[in-house]
Amino acid sequence: MRVWQTNSFEDVVLTRGSACTVWDERGKPYLDLLAGCWCAVLGHGHPRLVDAVQAQAARLIHAGPPFLADEIHCALAQLAEILPRELERVVFLNTGSEAVELALKMARAATGANGIAVVERSFYGDTTYALSLSEAGRNVRWLPPLGSTIRIPAPDCRNCPASTRWPCQGFPCLARLRELIEKQDHSVAAIIFEPVLANAGIIVPPPGYSACLRDLAAQLGALFIAEEVTTGMGRTGRWFAFERDGAVPDILVIGKALGGGLPVAAVATTAEVESRCGGHLEHMQSHQNDPFSGRIATTVIATLQDEGLVQRAAESGDYLRSRLKGLQSRMTCISDVRGQGLMVGIELDRDYSPKGVEIARRLLDAGFIVNYQPHNAAFRLFPPYVITRPEIDAFVEALAAILSGLV
Repeated sequence: MRVWQTNSFEDVVLTRGSACTVWDERGKPYLDLLAGCWCAVLGHGHPRLVDAVQAQAARLIHAGPPFLADEIHCALAQLAEILPRELERVVFLNTGSEAVELALKMARAATGANGIAVVERSFYGDTTYALSLSEAGRNVRWLPPLGSTIRIPAPDCRNCPASTRWPCQGFPCLARLRELIEKQDHSVAAIIFEPVLANAGIIVPPPGYSACLRDLAAQLGALFIAEEVTTGMGRTGRWFAFERDGAVPDILVIGKALGGGLPVAAVATTAEVESRCGGHLEHMQSHQNDPFSGRIATTVIATLQDEGLVQRAAESGDYLRSRLKGLQSRMTCISDVRGQGLMVGIELDRDYSPKGVEIARRLLDAGFIVNYQPHNAAFRLFPPYVITRPEIDAFVEALAAILSGLV
């Protein structure tokens, strides 16, 4: 018997981890620059998280959807310290994909509309509806038709879809939404948006873009969903990436970092959205609002606060990008370094992009775990927030040595 490989596997078997380092079965260490799947933001084996897991496992892991345990009330109180006060209705779930599905159900129930506007080159999850809205699902034949989808060009100013240059007036890449407003089209239930496009190779929209998108949603009578599964909980150097534009969403989707490596997600929305659903929304699954999820979320948020890790992510991200930009200035094979906080993209020049897979393999052999996207010619880095400057320096020096040997 073997695992069915529905995704690609590395030929490395990991056995343990501590902080930003994991070890394989031979005892070889690797610097984990992906935090697992961008989730282990406290690092591996953080003692506060370990203690919380052990204590909650002994106390109460699971209660079932009809029951609310104390741990959920504690998690709500902890979330209230970092969320805008408007977002006062929360459901705890397991994965980001699942949370996106619930957010879309909320929007449809609240508005009575069917359409969803999405930003191209985004990824919203791997469940059926979320995948159908994602770039990765556009050509998947087995996905069923799931209502009207309005696709908006990605806000990639380096490769502007409207053939303009930044700074520009009024974000012409959003012309499709303005056309719907002019037609008084009220068929759109929601605009869903990643404040930084992870799947597009870390595309950071220009200032004001999120706020403009939110305003257009309001004019359409649609809800604005911030999909912060990847960007939320400090990844971009702020608690949430929507804060940079002050674009408070109607619905916020949180995942990955909220569990610190365990499957915890959440959807937060307003009392108005709850009221507009008017009892037309029902959602229940086995591990919804589990006490274990509540304890983990509480512990992760408290640890991020107490150890100043959101600010540390901002500072470490600035340092990492500075080191990489220094490398870019010396090596023509790197065409761009971008990102926010500890969410960093390194784009290869197109002439060198076919070598990206080999570079990633050599980095792994040298003890550095990264992700390379051939279709974007980009490496993506999502290290734990506890990464140190010596660890960053070691990675940049290893990358420089590998690139020097290939170009």
